[in-house]
Amino acid sequence: MSKNFHRDYAESVGHFCQSIPAGLGICAQEIDTYFRACTLCLWAVGGEAGGNRGGDVTGINQIYTDRQVKFSPAQFDKAISYYQANPHYTVGVPEFFQKLAGADAAAGTTYSRTFAEVQKNLLMLCAAYDGAFSFAESRRITLLYDQLVQCCDEAGVPAAPATPGPGDYLGGAPQPSRDAGKELNDIMNEFSKVLHRDNRRNVYDDFFGAPPPSKNPGAPGDPMSPLPVAGGAPETEKPPEASAGGPAASEEREESRPTLEEALAELDGLIGLDVVKKDVDSLVNLVKVRKLRQERGMKTPDMSFHLVFSGNPGTGKTTVARIIGKVYSALGILSKGHLVEVDRSGLVAGYVGQTAIKTQEVVAKALGGVLFIDEAYTLAPENADKDFGQESIDTILKAMEDHRDDFVVIVAGYATLMPRFIDSNPGLKSRFNKYLYFEDYNGEQLFEIFKGRVDRSDYRLDEAAASAVKDHLQELYEDRDENFGNARDVRNLFEKIVSAQADRVARLEDPTDEDISTITEEDLKELMDVPLRTAEGEEKECENGVPEDQGPAGGQ
Repeated sequence: MSKNFHRDYAESVGHFCQSIPAGLGICAQEIDTYFRACTLCLWAVGGEAGGNRGGDVTGINQIYTDRQVKFSPAQFDKAISYYQANPHYTVGVPEFFQKLAGADAAAGTTYSRTFAEVQKNLLMLCAAYDGAFSFAESRRITLLYDQLVQCCDEAGVPAAPATPGPGDYLGGAPQPSRDAGKELNDIMNEFSKVLHRDNRRNVYDDFFGAPPPSKNPGAPGDPMSPLPVAGGAPETEKPPEASAGGPAASEEREESRPTLEEALAELDGLIGLDVVKKDVDSLVNLVKVRKLRQERGMKTPDMSFHLVFSGNPGTGKTTVARIIGKVYSALGILSKGHLVEVDRSGLVAGYVGQTAIKTQEVVAKALGGVLFIDEAYTLAPENADKDFGQESIDTILKAMEDHRDDFVVIVAGYATLMPRFIDSNPGLKSRFNKYLYFEDYNGEQLFEIFKGRVDRSDYRLDEAAASAVKDHLQELYEDRDENFGNARDVRNLFEKIVSAQADRVARLEDPTDEDISTITEEDLKELMDVPLRTAEGEEKECENGVPEDQGPAGGQ
């Protein structure tokens, strides 16, 4: 198997998934599972040396598009032993393929026959994993391929040209002198012709989702099980956890739909953001009048509901985006109004063709709600003509057009960098024509945010500590630079103070409830320039006269 097999496999299956009708609901994970079963069935017949297996656990773990399922060596041995012990078990025709063939027969298309060619060519690559292509493997590939072709014939799928099969490469007798590298290139060239035979592709519809669960997972004879033998299932890689500064992709649970009044009250309850609140009120008024015109039969020009949020970190952009989803839902613009938050890492993949798939999966989760893209400018880096971020932008743009009646995108980032994103594609300028600027919180507002954290966490500030924190936050605002984190800095400060308070309370022999809940001036001495009072009432400067760096961290 080529060292680039995973890339070749992922691109091939990814392109095929992009070509099939979205309404069928066929996902790449179903196809991955089927191919793993086929590969195990193929390798079980061995290579040129009788009895040898045609592959190993490293090879089987390369068969995935974007969600890897990892076999342990013991699991691989158990799975392939099943096929070796049951030579007449040949996987069969999976449910998704039967559905595809039925749709082809009804529509006069040939997607199922194209998939049969995809299967045949990829299995020939798998057969060459051990450096040899045996006649036993050739017969097994032909058997698996013929099962799919027979299903197409029985369903009445129109005929389509076939690519060369394993017999065309092996001939009537072994030919050890053949150039294996050239043969593999020939296979991929033929496969490319299959992919380009029908260029009617629509990557922008919702064809992804979780594969249907097996009624009896792991049962023998179940071709859709990644491990078609009884026993524990293979370990699946966990998706990357959302980091503090960049979530991979986080979906909020759908809540009961709030009224417009409730959503706007939530917005009004936020500290600061006066300009943003005014802009949202204007947007709501515009939508209300637009609906009145529609109800009275007047012309209503097209209106874009997508938004650009610009401003420094920690200014509440994610919170406002969540509220906007609720507002749009209450106004009937969105059917759900939920928020899906993502950044570049949740949209862009490492290989050609995978970024569109990865982006479309995120879009599918956000349909009916808001897709919030944090640090959107990272999708359009400077001087990166071949960057995969542009593929994600193109995918999102098409989704915005195809689902314009029930899908809203909000992009966010630094005010100085967002123009680079908007200018990266002409289509973005026409769709993103509403800008909301989030100003930095001033010292008084930062202190209000801090007090809110104190109250919600069941703490209290004594008078001296409150005065010291307020002065510190005012100074932090006045001396702010490019690293100023707004509410993020407040959160960081609060967490450090709570930690210092816990250290102090832990040293008390028998702390009271008041001791445990009160933050005193002493808890601040290591964190900021605070004049501490001695027992005699004299003031002394804290030991650490320079406040720690309060650089940005965490979400918006």
